[in-house]
Amino acid sequence: MRLILVHSPLVGPASWGEVPAELAARGYAAQVATLPGWLGVARPYYPALAAALAQAVEPGDLLVLHSGAGGLAASVAALAESRLAGMVFVDAILPHPGRSWFDTAAAPLGEALRAAASDGLLPSWDQWFPPGAIAALAPEGRIREAFLAELRPAPLGYFDEPAPALEMPLGVGWSYLRLSKAYEAEAAQARALGRPTLRLELSHLAMMSHPAEVASSLVRLVRRAP
Repeated sequence: MRLILVHSPLVGPASWGEVPAELAARGYAAQVATLPGWLGVARPYYPALAAALAQAVEPGDLLVLHSGAGGLAASVAALAESRLAGMVFVDAILPHPGRSWFDTAAAPLGEALRAAASDGLLPSWDQWFPPGAIAALAPEGRIREAFLAELRPAPLGYFDEPAPALEMPLGVGWSYLRLSKAYEAEAAQARALGRPTLRLELSHLAMMSHPAEVASSLVRLVRRAP
């Protein structure tokens, strides 16, 4: 089984930090998928991003989706269902068929982001937070530098676009790893649906700050996969 680690469309592959190496040390093959940059994505965004991911899926692969990548899960599963061994959502939003990202976000955040948009673009993800917030989550050094170097403004249209009206296929099992309290509602929903769920008291970017703990939790969920 190969684990394909998927970053949020708002950040880059460096967000997974040393998790691939930690998984390899535990005997698991892991690869970080790189989503295409916004300049290389044609609208509608969800199908385009999902198609790029589905092309990378080989039989028996398990997708591990962080943060905003969770919104792509149903679209990817529809394209690669027979090849997928399952999915793990990591501090991620869940599929929201027919609803936009803004529909899922808290109203104050949505209003603030719309106000910050310029020329149809939202500021890069690190600019959504007070100064020093990212520095507090990501360890100082090359990993943080690589993470920040990958951040780019994102098109407002992506956040306004309704996700395709697709539910997760019944044949694709999934589980949930909560890294931070900000995603407790999603973890609770997963548990209520009977999905294997683990909770860590870390941060949204714990893959960079605590890769060993994240990798160990992923292995536990993979072993419990249906």
